[in-house]
This record gives sequence, C-alpha cells and structure tokens, in this order.
Amino acid sequence: MPLHELIRAKIDVYQPKNGLDHIARFFISLASLNHGKVAGHIERVALLAEAVAARLKMDAKAAFFAGLLHDTGKIILPFSLFDGHNITAEEYAEVKRHAVLGAEALKCDYLFTSFCAGLHHAMYQKGYGLTVRDFPDSLSPATVKKILQIAAIVSICDFIEAFTHRSTVIKDGSSDNGGGLKEMLYQKYPDDIQLIDIALEEISKIPLWTD
Repeated sequence: MPLHELIRAKIDVYQPKNGLDHIARFFISLASLNHGKVAGHIERVALLAEAVAARLKMDAKAAFFAGLLHDTGKIILPFSLFDGHNITAEEYAEVKRHAVLGAEALKCDYLFTSFCAGLHHAMYQKGYGLTVRDFPDSLSPATVKKILQIAAIVSICDFIEAFTHRSTVIKDGSSDNGGGLKEMLYQKYPDDIQLIDIALEEISKIPLWTD
C-alpha cells in the first residue's frame, strides 16, 4: 500500500476526537502541494513514532498524530527552506521557528499535540522550541509527563528519519562528532537509550514509497 494511503487508513481507524482527523488530512494535503519532502517526512515519522510507542506500551495513537503534525510550522514558512539544499546560517535561524509556529497553530484546539510539536526540537541538548516553562498551570502532572514522553519519541523518530532520508548537513553540529547515527543519538538523548534502540530497529520497517 502506498505511504499516503497507509497514513489515511490509519487516520480512519484511529478516529480521534475533536476533528483531529480532518486537521491531519488537511495538513498532509497542504504539505503535499509545495512541501513534498516535508509530507513524506511527517508520514514516516508518524509511523515510526507509532511503532516505537507501541513497543514501549505507551499511547501509540497520540504518538502517531503527534508525529504526523510535529512539523505543522513548516508549511507556514517558505517551501524553499525545505527543498533539500544545504541551507545557510540565516536560513537555519528561520527554519528553527517552525517548532513554535506549529505549536501556536495547534494550541487552541489540540493542546497535547501542540506541545509535542513545540517540544520536538527541545528534547535534546542545545535544542530549540518550547520548554516546560511554557506549560500552563492547568495541566496535571500526569499530562505533562505524557506530553514529555510522546515528545521524546517524536523527537528521536524525527532525528532518525531525517538522518536516514535527508542529504543536507545537520545544522546543530552533531554530524561533526565523527560517529554514526547511534552514537549521535546516544550523545543527544543520554536518558533515552532504550527508546533509541527500539526506534533504530523499527525504522527499517517503515515504507519509503509515496505513490
């Protein structure tokens, strides 16, 4: 089954509340128009995050939709920033806005997914985006814990998918450490070794084709 069809079939099966299924479909369609590389990326991250969460006995549904919408902010920015060229430092500064922009776009109706989007680049050392200081006081400790868990899954899956499918240089400098993907992940996420190992096992199972 083509990747696009697989994603839409999963959305139908999950039937999330509050219209999140419609938002997810709309975002995929919108990304596909001018952000084709982003569209394939978010679909693979969604499938990988779902698989990892299931392996860890966490909320696979939440991980799937957080993965699918983690780059919502990218469609607000010029598509040329994500066309695969080696971006400049100035362009990278603009790219980094996507985490907070995505969180802002989602927060009114989808607070959980919004925070996962805003945090997915803040879960590692020297990251960017939202922080725990941005959580409203109304969130329960249990909800905060779950958001952080799912955001960590999405963050690691996002890094792995980008590393294995993107030709551009990693701009945070981690590609200069001389190690391979696993070594980079262990360095960036020292508290999530089990999650990393599972994600690296699961990435080979994720389909690549889009049509």
